[in-house]
Amino acid sequence: MNQTSRAILQQQFKITNYIGLAMIGSIFIYAFLVLAIDKGYFPFLNNGGTAINTALLTKIKYLFYLISIAIFLVIKYLKNTIIRFLQKQYAKSLYPTILPLFSFALLVFALCEVIGIYGLVLFILSRNPTDFFIFMAISLFYFYLFYPKYADWQRFSDQESRINPTR
Repeated sequence: MNQTSRAILQQQFKITNYIGLAMIGSIFIYAFLVLAIDKGYFPFLNNGGTAINTALLTKIKYLFYLISIAIFLVIKYLKNTIIRFLQKQYAKSLYPTILPLFSFALLVFALCEVIGIYGLVLFILSRNPTDFFIFMAISLFYFYLFYPKYADWQRFSDQESRINPTR
């Protein structure tokens, strides 16, 4: 990999890092909202959480847990398949090595954040902050596990430059 390609890779990784940190920050904003609503700082929202059947709420909660497990399995075991698919999509782009990594990172960030949103939805339905904080912990754990590492990006880019030396 030449020096220009390495600089572009570093720049794109930095942008990806900022996006990931912003999405992690949004989980903490959700936590702030949950605590504020729970403490009664938004009195116009105090009527929520009473209209739904507890059996249905339990089913929704377990469905969200199953989806969270499915998200883990997709990210863990289909990573290479998804990146290969994205490589085909970006094969004729200006940066065919970097864009699949960037796109996959954004997909991972979105999947990790949606788990926190599931917790927020459960809190809104039940007014039980514990539901939110469990999903928040799962979401942050997934961010920790699957957050992109520059060494992985560099290794992938080096492999691609050996396979396709013209790029």
